Amino acid sequence: MSLATASQAMRLPPPLRALLNWFRTLLRNTYFWGGLGGLLLLGVGAYFLVDAVLMPTYTRHGVSVQVPNVESQSFLEAKKRIEARDLQVKREVGRFNPNVPRETVVDQNPPPNSGVKPGRRVYLTVNAGEAPVVNIPDLNGISVREAKNRVSSLGLTVGTVEPDSLPSPYPNTITRQRPEPGDSLKTGGTVDLWYSTGLGTDTVQVPNIAGRAVERARRLLRARQLRAIVLDPRTADPSDAPSQPSDTSSSRRFVQRQGRAPTTKVRAGTEIRLFTTDDSTAVPKPDSIAQDTTAPS
Repeated sequence: MSLATASQAMRLPPPLRALLNWFRTLLRNTYFWGGLGGLLLLGVGAYFLVDAVLMPTYTRHGVSVQVPNVESQSFLEAKKRIEARDLQVKREVGRFNPNVPRETVVDQNPPPNSGVKPGRRVYLTVNAGEAPVVNIPDLNGISVREAKNRVSSLGLTVGTVEPDSLPSPYPNTITRQRPEPGDSLKTGGTVDLWYSTGLGTDTVQVPNIAGRAVERARRLLRARQLRAIVLDPRTADPSDAPSQPSDTSSSRRFVQRQGRAPTTKVRAGTEIRLFTTDDSTAVPKPDSIAQDTTAPS
């Protein structure tokens, strides 16, 4: 130690001088350096042991399994194939698709042909659940194209689309449907449609249907290739009735008067407005002479 360094050390407080002397003694201790070197070698050896031996064994470094393509297969079959590759399976329920069989795999993660570690979990989304129920709308009177769009927008399938055997004054509009309006159908169900080709070429005579039950009147008109539009006189007036009035028929209603006078000659498919009431005493006596090919009411 130089004289300047020794002089500076003498000026330090006694506790610091004692700590400095202890540190100098430690640095000159060969056992200290030997122990420190041994700890360093032990740490380096442990690092290489974990990195080169233990971690590759635990993570299976360099070992991978190819995920099989199980989409469009049944869940049970897909599960067997995946577990045969030393992989795990997790089932997930997807949105119901009526066009795919139930319990069919519609998606998988990881995707097909991916390389993954053995024991990796594969998530399979299957087509399950219940098909939603849809209320059938009233499609009568709208165009064929619009009716098809409405059916498709509800998740339903358009079935047969055929011309109606009974003429109608509005060409290319829906005249009948199956199921009926208000019925319920599961998503993916089929709706059949019939449409008008316009008025017929034949001329027919309007029968006298006043006083008859609505359903009986309907049958009489259909037998003459005529259509019935049923109105409630409390909500509609013959002078300002719309061209396509709402159907308010009931099995317990009677025809109070008709929009076309009996014996009037019209084209097949013409609509005959029926003004109805639920009071059987407020209707005229049915014309017994009127031609009626149906069973008596």
